[in-house]
Amino acid sequence: TGVQTCALPIFTTPGGAAGEVYRAGISYDLKWDTTTTTLGATYKFQYGTSKTGPWTDLAGATSVKDSNVSSTVKRGLFVGGFRAPSIQTTSLYIRMINLADTNLAGVSNNPISVERPLPTTVDSVLTGTITSNVYLSNTKIYGLRGFVHVVSPATLTIQAGTVIVGDTVGNNSALIINRGAKIIANGTPTLPIVFTSSAPAGQRRSGDWGGLLIYGRAKINNPGFEAAQEGGVANANDKTKWYYGGAFDDDNSGILRYVRVEFGGIALQPNQELNGLTLGGVGSGTTIENVQVSYANDDGIEWFGGNVNAKRLIVVNSLDDDFATDNGFSGKIQFAVSQRFKARADQSTSQAFESDNDATATYNSPNTSAIFSNVTAIGPLSDITTTPNARFGAAVQIRRNSRQSIFNSVFMGWPRGIEIAQVPTMNAALADTFQIRNNMWFGVKNTWMNTAGGTAPAGFDANWITKPEFGNTIDKDNANGASLENPFSEDATFNALPKTGSPVLTGASFTKNGIVGIDDAFFEKVTYKGAFGAQRWDLPWANYDPVNTDYKAQTPKAPLTMLS
Repeated sequence: TGVQTCALPIFTTPGGAAGEVYRAGISYDLKWDTTTTTLGATYKFQYGTSKTGPWTDLAGATSVKDSNVSSTVKRGLFVGGFRAPSIQTTSLYIRMINLADTNLAGVSNNPISVERPLPTTVDSVLTGTITSNVYLSNTKIYGLRGFVHVVSPATLTIQAGTVIVGDTVGNNSALIINRGAKIIANGTPTLPIVFTSSAPAGQRRSGDWGGLLIYGRAKINNPGFEAAQEGGVANANDKTKWYYGGAFDDDNSGILRYVRVEFGGIALQPNQELNGLTLGGVGSGTTIENVQVSYANDDGIEWFGGNVNAKRLIVVNSLDDDFATDNGFSGKIQFAVSQRFKARADQSTSQAFESDNDATATYNSPNTSAIFSNVTAIGPLSDITTTPNARFGAAVQIRRNSRQSIFNSVFMGWPRGIEIAQVPTMNAALADTFQIRNNMWFGVKNTWMNTAGGTAPAGFDANWITKPEFGNTIDKDNANGASLENPFSEDATFNALPKTGSPVLTGASFTKNGIVGIDDAFFEKVTYKGAFGAQRWDLPWANYDPVNTDYKAQTPKAPLTMLS
């Protein structure tokens, strides 16, 4: 499997086996066996297109220690440490150097192939910083070159039906709407606005570009009510970019309506990918309706603080979590669908919901206290007798002192039902400061309710969530018990509409019982649980096969001819 000079590392991946193929720009794990007797050695990794170099340092992997040491073999693992370079080659090698003695080095035995599709031809390129108002026409396909920032006071207006693609696969690119700027992306059911990969149809993959990021000036619970994007891209001397949060809860970052975001999620640093759609400190003046995020290379949608509301969201085939909330997000969400592909999950454990107050479970305010209602979350298991990818977790994970509530929702085909983690979160659940009410679970392979991260308080046990007054029900053995049309299909035939007689068509409740405002006027008082009643709202604008869609600009309309 591996080289080497001076009996140093033996790579198990990348380059440990013949015929390995990697995608430009995507992060993979570095794994090796160390044959020296020195424990805790520190290494630098490089890449080159021949076994003798020349060598280029692998970003983020220039000071890496051995890990997972056993008594017999020293095994190294650096999660996400290999980011495939932005080149097309069938002859890439990885070199590993002991920093304490640079004469000790090893090179992967086998050549690695890196695929980088040629980009779609675009009509116009967006690049750099946009400081004044810009209008994008649907008669052109636009390409991003690198990180494109819209900064205050500029507004980026995008005509319905416009297509915007990322940079060449492997090159970092994203569209960032910064604090004080706006995006007006007001699509229609027949002319949605699409942000997607630059790769041609059939060759698109998760992580081909960085996705859409919107930063607002609403409150977050970080000290000082602001934070910077992780990954080393922010500059504390220029907070017009990459920073979010503020003191204006009614802040308006614009409109996202009938919008699709596909294949986002580049890695800024090892194991620090961008999401499909990132919403940082976005305020309640912003409109978000009918938005689909597909094939994200991290979370589908993640909210960092703010209080923006949203209706009719779709997340398809994300790598990590579908809906992630953090840093004091307090918005309201109604009607959402998420769909997992059974083979694809993240090393950090993938859920439909992951919710934290913040990374260290503080009591910082505002609390993460979002309210979700009418969600349908399709897990990886159409049959719970099968074995799922071990990296899938619970349908719902509420942890780290979060106060997120979920009502009137349907979860199907998950390894576990719900996990409430860390004692402060358990205490909050027991005190009813967040609520899990009138939900249904169908097909849970293992336990329905889990606690983790400390001893549960008295009265909070695995049966807590089954209290009759909470209205939660479970059909543990039957993943298809919700009786939906075609929920586990991983192609364009996906359909989460309930069949006639489905048990999810009745039983929803919007009666307030305690402090959580499920009776708020924002919520439509429907009778059904889950995202859909008798009709689909995802057609014709949603797309469940974006890999193979042939995107084209709209045909310019001919000018009117005046008759004399």
